[in-house]
Amino acid sequence: MVRGRVTVNEPLKPLTTIRIGGPADLMAAPADEDDLLAALAWARQHQVPWHILGAGSNLLVPDEGLRGLVVRTRPALDTLRFDGNRVLVGSGASVARLVGQAARLGLQGVEGLAGVPGSVGGALAMNAGTRGGDIGSRVEWVRIVDQEGRVRELTREELAFGYRSSRLQQEPWLALTACLVLEPGDPQAIRARVDDALRYRNETQPLQWPNAGSIFKNPPGDAAGRLIDAAGCKGMRRGDAQVSEMHANWIINLGDARADDVVALMVDVAEAVWSRFALVLEPEIRLLGPLSARWRQAVARLEQQPGSPA
Repeated sequence: MVRGRVTVNEPLKPLTTIRIGGPADLMAAPADEDDLLAALAWARQHQVPWHILGAGSNLLVPDEGLRGLVVRTRPALDTLRFDGNRVLVGSGASVARLVGQAARLGLQGVEGLAGVPGSVGGALAMNAGTRGGDIGSRVEWVRIVDQEGRVRELTREELAFGYRSSRLQQEPWLALTACLVLEPGDPQAIRARVDDALRYRNETQPLQWPNAGSIFKNPPGDAAGRLIDAAGCKGMRRGDAQVSEMHANWIINLGDARADDVVALMVDVAEAVWSRFALVLEPEIRLLGPLSARWRQAVARLEQQPGSPA
């Protein structure tokens, strides 16, 4: 099936940044892009559900694991090549590698992503960004493979990048390679902006604990962290899952947290914010397998309750 490595019942917990999750029925680490496409073709042919795993950030794997095939984007799509002010980057490459290499070459436009964990594929799907900008604004095109196995090239406009969203989230597509357009700049000034972004993250985010990054999207004109803090949720726990005392929009793993603990804590937070502000928070974290349905059910129950805005 795959020239790369294939394993059975592979634990996913050590492959996620929050260190949570059960095993994958099958795990494939294809050798290159053609090998990865062959793995997906095998899954389609045999009607096996498949999931993509990059660097394991911004996602939550259920405690019972994932059924079907999990395909890793590394090493197959871990590519990075600069051509003038354009960057051809594989979805398996890390955001940190992209930012660091661009800074060394004196190219600006992605330094605002400094400190964003995970792979370029995940960053493209959720249009990752910070105060310094998002990755979608730098995209010229992205090569994707669709649900039928066809490889297509889509423009930035076709991908409909928005706040923490893109068509890559909404369609059963996998990003293969992206072309980003950057701008020449002063390497020292770019490096200084990268260092500032990293310093800000270290000062404001609980990076010493296993985590998945921001849990909820910011509502229009507000910040999820502010709402969660104002609702009195800092420090709330379910098992070893805790709302960070440092940043209210982060849930940390204190040691042996389970996916069910995290989802239950997310529901607790959502209920508190609903009671205080009559607003339903939307997850930024990707809930895999049955976790997404559990969250939707909880939100449906929540929306049937009367809100109590202050």
